[in-house]
Amino acid sequence: MAHFSRSLSSLLFAAAFAWGNAAHADTLLEIYELALKSDPVLKAAEANFRAGQEAEIQGRSALLPHVGAQATYGESDLSTQSKYNFFSNPFDQDIDGEDKNYYLNVDQKIFDLSAWFTFKQGKELTREAAARFAADQEDLIVRTTEAYVNVLRAMDNLKSSRAEEAAFQRQLEQTQQRFEVGLIAITDVHEARAAYDLSVVNRLTDEGNLGISYEALSVLTGQEHSNLWLLSDKFPVVDPVPASRDQWVDMALAGNFRLKATEYAAEAARQASQSAKSRHLPTVTGSFTSLDTESNQDVTDNNALVPSARNFKSYSYRDGNQFTITMSMPLYEGGSVSSQRRESAERSIAASEIHTSAMRDAIQTTRSLHLAVMTDVQRVKARQQAIVSAQSALDATQAGYEVGTRNVVDVLNAQRILYSAIRDYANSRYDYLLRTLRLRQMAGSLSPQDVANFSKWLVAPPAATATAAPETGTP
Repeated sequence: MAHFSRSLSSLLFAAAFAWGNAAHADTLLEIYELALKSDPVLKAAEANFRAGQEAEIQGRSALLPHVGAQATYGESDLSTQSKYNFFSNPFDQDIDGEDKNYYLNVDQKIFDLSAWFTFKQGKELTREAAARFAADQEDLIVRTTEAYVNVLRAMDNLKSSRAEEAAFQRQLEQTQQRFEVGLIAITDVHEARAAYDLSVVNRLTDEGNLGISYEALSVLTGQEHSNLWLLSDKFPVVDPVPASRDQWVDMALAGNFRLKATEYAAEAARQASQSAKSRHLPTVTGSFTSLDTESNQDVTDNNALVPSARNFKSYSYRDGNQFTITMSMPLYEGGSVSSQRRESAERSIAASEIHTSAMRDAIQTTRSLHLAVMTDVQRVKARQQAIVSAQSALDATQAGYEVGTRNVVDVLNAQRILYSAIRDYANSRYDYLLRTLRLRQMAGSLSPQDVANFSKWLVAPPAATATAAPETGTP
């Protein structure tokens, strides 16, 4: 868990030095640093982690000595009268007194299996809290990168939509000119206008999506953002290392923090079950008491026959130590001890099954992500080639339209295919990036260094985008 914070400061310093010339745009490392300070989800996770650290301390406390001190002071002013039978004289006294008592108590469990298993349960709960916090830290990296990438994705989509709208507008203008000179029918104008109107709708939708993606990024940082560094065209899309799917599964089973958390939770539930069983057994406790008591009383005996014996003082003082050993064992407490034993046993079974389910999910998710990343590598290459092919097809279709062998619908469809290929290529790169991060997260190897490694492939946006929507270098 320490690797999350160990090198973050140096990474941020290096990023600030390297990217000082582009201070007008936000880098991923800067946004990640803001998220570390401002994300409420991580703050809540950190508080839960600190709270979870107390479980081991509380469990240990039952095994350690319990020391207590007590001091009392009292004054008394009493009048007593009593008569033992009808014929005797009444017993009549006035008492004024002062009492001072000091006690020091030390209790120590000598034999208590229930307390021992409760301590072991606390250790597992503390480990569970640490594993969950580590998983939450990894999750922040993924959430921050995903929010950042979604902005870049929305920028690329908007760039493509604007280019598509401009292309359809030019096509509409050309079609209108050809119709006016009688070269084509009015239906071609309607087709071109319908395509243009739809491109306007798509552009407006992408503009809204860009604003929404910026808002999602602000949720993490608590600040507004308007410009980001962009993903370089040279960003490498390569197979994951190691290439073996089984090796990634082994890494996930050994290092996945959420899986570890369920393992610790299952062990904690098992220790709790052992603790509940042990409550049927006797417990032995040793107690040591050091005391210092003093009592002073002035007594007036109203029945004394001799006046000199009417007033006298009473004084007592105790100073010493006491040591006792107590053995106790529940015999019957209304069935609560047996009920708690059965309850904890069932909860242990449930926690074990949850761990088994989490392990199977980790295996399936890791294998699926590995397969998706491997597929993404080929998909990115194929989509890049699709752009080249779509551009060639559009050029050929437009040439055919000029000589009359193709109609406007063919041209519009070719344009749609081209801009769809451009959009799909950009999205496939972002899908590859996010799936790679999630694969590393499943293996428990994700760290701030991954943020820095990704940031190396970000480039400063063009100066013209400082006040407008940024554009990427997607072909």
